[in-house]
Amino acid sequence: MTNTTSNVDQIDPITLSIMANRLDSITREMTNTMIRTARSTTMAAHDFSCSITSSDHDLISAPGGFPVHVYGSTLIAKSMARKHPDFREGDAFLHNDPYDGNTHAADHTLVVPVFYQGEHVFTAIAKAHQVDIGNSQPTTYMPRARDVYEEGALIFPCVKVQSNYQDVSDIIGMARVRIRAFDTWYGDYLASLGALRLAEKRLQAFCASFKSIEHLRAFISEWLNYGERMAAAGIAKLPAGKIDLKTKMDAFPGIPDGLDLHASVEVKPEEGRIAVDLRDNPDCTPTGLNLTEATSKNNAVTAILMALNTSEGGEAFSVPNTSGSHRRIDILVRENCVVGIPRHPASCSAATRTITDRVTGMILSGIASMSKEDIGAAEPPYGCPPHEAVVSGRDPKRNGEEYIFQVFSGSSGGPATAFSDGWLSFATIMGAGIPHLDSSEITEQRYPLVVWQHATVRTDSEGAGNFRGAPGTVSSYGPAHAPAASYYYMEGVENRSQGIHGGGAASGPEAWVVNADGAYHQVKDVVAEVMLETRDTIVSLGSGAGGYGSPLVRDPQLVLEDVIDEYISIERAREAYGVAIIGDRERWETLSIDMAETKALRNAMVADFEQTFHDAGRQAWVPATWYTGAERSSVPEFNK
Repeated sequence: MTNTTSNVDQIDPITLSIMANRLDSITREMTNTMIRTARSTTMAAHDFSCSITSSDHDLISAPGGFPVHVYGSTLIAKSMARKHPDFREGDAFLHNDPYDGNTHAADHTLVVPVFYQGEHVFTAIAKAHQVDIGNSQPTTYMPRARDVYEEGALIFPCVKVQSNYQDVSDIIGMARVRIRAFDTWYGDYLASLGALRLAEKRLQAFCASFKSIEHLRAFISEWLNYGERMAAAGIAKLPAGKIDLKTKMDAFPGIPDGLDLHASVEVKPEEGRIAVDLRDNPDCTPTGLNLTEATSKNNAVTAILMALNTSEGGEAFSVPNTSGSHRRIDILVRENCVVGIPRHPASCSAATRTITDRVTGMILSGIASMSKEDIGAAEPPYGCPPHEAVVSGRDPKRNGEEYIFQVFSGSSGGPATAFSDGWLSFATIMGAGIPHLDSSEITEQRYPLVVWQHATVRTDSEGAGNFRGAPGTVSSYGPAHAPAASYYYMEGVENRSQGIHGGGAASGPEAWVVNADGAYHQVKDVVAEVMLETRDTIVSLGSGAGGYGSPLVRDPQLVLEDVIDEYISIERAREAYGVAIIGDRERWETLSIDMAETKALRNAMVADFEQTFHDAGRQAWVPATWYTGAERSSVPEFNK
């Protein structure tokens, strides 16, 4: 660090790295505080994000935050300053307005301005998905809502919730009479607020490490410039060109023909810029699927930063997620667009899922398809099946007390990248693998449920590839003492997650109900409100994700390991990967590869394929048709 005022603008690289990491450590301490002090299982599953912005509202720190949450931090901070220009030390604001920078109404965002020596220097932000927000139905997702009025959410348009470090009782009172699980909500509110007040103290100590506020601001400026330089350098390695992308979402209530979605991506390596045009999409729909400005723009930012940070053996981001790197990404959106800026009263209840997953996956895999270099990933998993449902009912063991919570008992598999297999517990691209799974024991202790099956691998649901997408998981649960309701919604059943560069598609999500008498049936409702009687069980099959590269060049030894781990079956190894496995399938230690038959199988499969192409110096093949395993779906073995 420089010691003279005349050199205040000079921040050496070592100081820059140390102070940036110190800033990130404060954000991580906020995160740990919320996990350890929150009351809801939703927060325990880490469905929240912390971030820090500068006094100019630039995002400067968000390690461990959901991509879909933290991109909008700048919009949230700007909203606070615009609506409360006289904000002071000791203030705190509650914001969940989807029409003014927030993600969707279920994400309650607490905002605290941080002062040092009388000047506003930072804004600390904690955004957390709530178990209930006053919706007309006991669920935080209302994908069938025709508008915000039918949705019914209690909207806080960046209102002051603390003044001089004291709660504004009127705001808390509004939540008390509208939110079903108020005690849980208030516990999470205190956890978020505690994390922000801790950050306030840590950031003030951080400021004291600098010679002056001017020197602090010079650090922030250089940290943002560093992010911009790294983004420009990453883009410079991509091939120049423009690609028009499209994807199709399954039919949905209110959208009977599904939804065709588009994006145009133009890479300008000489300028170090990427432009993404999202304007060629339908107008807002009469559903709760419309995206907000934050989630629309996040689609492009998340996909591009994921692509730029693809590296062999990479363990850290080379391009940080800051407003500096965002400067190199030009995003075009329009008003009244399903992927754009919504107009009131369009509902944005499910704005962090479904269309967000689709568009982000389309851009990420689209960038991968543009380049002959290894970059990007295949399509991510789709759908919000029962393992992520909002479950509600009354607990007869607690005097009929009403309960509501979001379960996280399973996961969907992550997409294959250019260098690795997909992550098994990926869950969603908007969460980037950050969410945790519930503790079955804690769920059963707090709620009148039995978790029968917890995140068991769903064999053969992966997208085949040289690097395979991860399979989904199977989970099941049901009410132990009294009826309960499970609210969830499906996507990617018809239009499944696709592979890239010859990789295969994955299986879509499924839901089954097993009645107390042992009879079972598949629930095919896209948006489901499943009423479970005592001892009924709902079974959730999470989707897999797409594969990267031809499965015919995957190392046969890795295929064998996947068979042993029950990620794929012996039949799948043969039909999709061309690998012949011999031995007693009931005894994994006896399994081995018949190399001669494997060679013959692969040669025969190559002869049936329509075209060949060159992928990263290897010969790979694109099939005319692709077996996904989805045709063999059935309810899993189940024992009560």
